[in-house]
Amino acid sequence: MSLLDRYVTRTFFAVFLTALVVFSIGIVTLDFFARASVFVDSDGLESQLASGYSRLELIARFYLAYLPYVLKDTLGFVSVAAGMFTVTHLLRNNEVQPVLAAGRSARRMFMPVFACGLLIAFAQIAFQELVIPGLNREQIVLKRLFSGERSDGVDRLPHLRDGRGRVTRAGFYSFQDQSLRDVVIAQPWNDKGSVETWFVDRLEPDGEQWRAAAPVRILPAGISAVGRSLPTGSPVDLGVSPNDVEALTAERGMAELNYSQLKALLEKFPDRRNLQVALQRQLARPMSSFILLLCGVPILLGLSGRSLVLGAAVAFGVSATFYFLEIFMTSLGDRGELPPVVAVWFPSVLFFSIGLSRLMTIRT
Repeated sequence: MSLLDRYVTRTFFAVFLTALVVFSIGIVTLDFFARASVFVDSDGLESQLASGYSRLELIARFYLAYLPYVLKDTLGFVSVAAGMFTVTHLLRNNEVQPVLAAGRSARRMFMPVFACGLLIAFAQIAFQELVIPGLNREQIVLKRLFSGERSDGVDRLPHLRDGRGRVTRAGFYSFQDQSLRDVVIAQPWNDKGSVETWFVDRLEPDGEQWRAAAPVRILPAGISAVGRSLPTGSPVDLGVSPNDVEALTAERGMAELNYSQLKALLEKFPDRRNLQVALQRQLARPMSSFILLLCGVPILLGLSGRSLVLGAAVAFGVSATFYFLEIFMTSLGDRGELPPVVAVWFPSVLFFSIGLSRLMTIRT
């Protein structure tokens, strides 16, 4: 790496870290004022306050768990903003023309910026695979706590279908121990549509399986068949693991799962379009840091942008167009109007093509 490459890289990361801190403070400040009344008046805080936590500690814990989710989805904007301000800084200080006069092209000069975007994309992949899933339960519990809902679990779970005809209904799911309560399992008995129904008051996780914490009552499929029961501690096959159930509860979105979790869920629920789209987004979203830089830097260079306002306008315009298009295409994929691969990857491919063509045709 040449001295110029190190200088451009150092400039980019200095601006990137500054933008990340400013953006984080802005998000927390706006969100705090939006939730201020909730933080002050929310029901259900008494038990937590009585446990030794102060209100400020609970708010701090909430934002420590909440902020990574926001940054994960907006890191592309922070990256392109850092790239725009880096280019503007170099142009305003007249540091580009001497380099061009020395025979180095603008494409080569700003290659470290694109390399930094690619590095951020890989770091984002590692972050969402290794860090985000571990923060999910804390974030959900505190969010429900401040909204006045039960923070220990979720009532009225959606029906769990495992793709083999088995349907599970549960009256309550606990975040603390991942147990299910008031469980009813309807599973096919034969090819004629007969269904055997299992009733159990409580199921507890046992690794990737479930174990009955109370006797299981089984209602037979046929009228003449004799009912039976299973003792406490018997294994119960729901077709979904405890982690799968937590992922499919109404209060948890697909963005909090890593790739392997999404892939495992999709294998068990192959007909769920939101899972198909979420799996593709898990691959496509981190690349936005690189793609938006590839699109924004040539645009700003073509405008000879020396103004910080112009750099900010380009960063906002490119990012807003990309994210609006992504949201629109993703909604089409969720509704089944487009294949998931097309719906998710079209914005990335389009902006990558535009950015590459602009970069190759820029005059140096």
